[in-house]
Amino acid sequence: MKKTLLSSALLAALLSAGPVYAADLAADFSASASPQSSSSTWTYGYSSSAGASYSMILFDSASGNGWSMSSYNTLGTPAVWKNTNPYSVAGVAPGQVSLHPGPVSNGDVAIVRFTASSAGSYSVAGRFFAGDSGDMSAAVILNSDALHPLQSFASTNNSPALSVFTQYLGAGQTLDFVVGNNGSFYSGNTPLELTVTAVPEPAGYVMMLAGGLLLGGIARRRRQLSTQDFQRFD
Repeated sequence: MKKTLLSSALLAALLSAGPVYAADLAADFSASASPQSSSSTWTYGYSSSAGASYSMILFDSASGNGWSMSSYNTLGTPAVWKNTNPYSVAGVAPGQVSLHPGPVSNGDVAIVRFTASSAGSYSVAGRFFAGDSGDMSAAVILNSDALHPLQSFASTNNSPALSVFTQYLGAGQTLDFVVGNNGSFYSGNTPLELTVTAVPEPAGYVMMLAGGLLLGGIARRRRQLSTQDFQRFD
């Protein structure tokens, strides 16, 4: 009975093993509550400068489908918003989240920030899209270190895909997905599709392997006992 319970518990653990956390920008996007909390998984804001070490200012105005800054706003930008319509708007397909930089030349970058709630390794996959007719720039930045971006794109007109990568993040550390204006913010809507998934630590793989070996051993022991019982009554 104990072996049955143990094998059942191990089997359940094996079946449930895998990524323990996943964040999807489009699925998770919300612009219904203000102010934003800096500790949230996703936050949205801008920086007037994209210098070597910048500070993101959280947007404070939620419109239901997007975020902007009430006291710093030119033609509704900088902004981050989601197209909730059943048709494309300004190069943004239905369901996509778009970043639009503001007017300051080579500044006013729009930012989507992912903040790790716990320490661990995270797999990142996504794509910036061309969006509207403006030619924007984009980057992926760890902990606001713009001097050493993880990935950067001088132009988003070719809808560049992110190189899928795994990044270790301590609790509270950040990944910023940034869109700049390349000197002109007009027609700057730039959609971003993005998922961030926690991956098991090596210890988790060891436990999975040990569990598999233990289950195999239990199964072999059962077969041996069954054979012995059969021979006893032969």
